Amino acid sequence: MPVLARSLLFCLTLSGAGVALAAPAAAPYLSANQFQLADYLPPPPAIDSPLQQNDLKAVLAAQAARSSAQVSQVQQDDEWEDSVFHFARESLGGGFSVERLPLTQAFFRRAQEDLVQFLMPAKHSYGRPRPYEASSQVKPVLPPPEGDSYPSGHSMNGYLNATLLSMALPEKRSELFNRAQLNADSRVIAGVHFPSDLEGGKISAAVLVARLLDDPKAAADFESVKKEIRGALASAN
Repeated sequence: MPVLARSLLFCLTLSGAGVALAAPAAAPYLSANQFQLADYLPPPPAIDSPLQQNDLKAVLAAQAARSSAQVSQVQQDDEWEDSVFHFARESLGGGFSVERLPLTQAFFRRAQEDLVQFLMPAKHSYGRPRPYEASSQVKPVLPPPEGDSYPSGHSMNGYLNATLLSMALPEKRSELFNRAQLNADSRVIAGVHFPSDLEGGKISAAVLVARLLDDPKAAADFESVKKEIRGALASAN
């Protein structure tokens, strides 16, 4: 699939309708046939299984408990463009910004292209309906995303961000992984994912990080990113 088409599909799939494509297309680091993400994942719960029923109960419980503040946060976390900066703003402060970190922006855009090129075939291979498709009791608070439910792309992206940023800033590891968990949980609160989708996304992120850092070009770029982040945060303090 051409890079521009992949970028368009990614934004429509993970951010919902109405999001402008402001950024130019980026090339992934890895070849599309390098591995199959589904090879590393357990299957989602079978449609009539007790595990599936527990997954649905968890979505309905989150729906019953969600507050207006949670809905607002869910909608903010649905944005995708340069999401690593939104993701880490509270943990890393004002020095972690697009303006200060061009190498970081470019690296994470390319990593997101890798994410989508391995995520979408895995979603298709499992074909899991989203919660609101599985039950009319589920009332999502986001525009229905394109693509199937398992694994969660937002969860995968959040844990990808947390893992890579934690390698650059080990002292921030706990904060960043807590943020990734909140980002993932927002998808259940929104009614667009099951809890087991989030686990699939978490595993998927670990697989992709390992594959990316085994690639010489990605690994070299990431070393530059780590230095850039350290320098930007130091100069901002």
